[in-house]
Amino acid sequence: MAAIFPAYIAYGHDESLVFDKTPNGSSAHVVGDLVYWNSTGMDKCGSDPSLIAAVSEVVSQDAKLLTPDGKIPYRFLTPNTVVAMCGTSDPTDQSNVGVVYGVANASGVWQVDLTDTSNTRVLVVAVDTVNKIFFVRFLPANLQFDATLS
Repeated sequence: MAAIFPAYIAYGHDESLVFDKTPNGSSAHVVGDLVYWNSTGMDKCGSDPSLIAAVSEVVSQDAKLLTPDGKIPYRFLTPNTVVAMCGTSDPTDQSNVGVVYGVANASGVWQVDLTDTSNTRVLVVAVDTVNKIFFVRFLPANLQFDATLS
């Protein structure tokens, strides 16, 4: 069975790109969820997301506990941000490095979908075969704020 853990920002993040936003009350998200911005707040991405703004680092339903106005910090992704993710199967060697894949939400955890090479969202830049981690960059075409941030 493949390792399962929530996605998290590993390195390469621009600290100036942290913004307080209101989570959409009708779209609860948890740590590691991919989220995007719409007119009602930050929403959890659906399958094969075309727009990805950030990786959630908090449980959205706890927003009122974290800040008086219910806003929570989101670190917006750029093409330089490297995110650690699990995969639909574990990396066993370096053969995945340099390959683009889709992402899938399985049992509430976003994973690199090694079976999806048509709806691509991430580029694998490194793997840790011991800890079973894929280090990925999201493709600029799918980063919601890339046009204004890079």
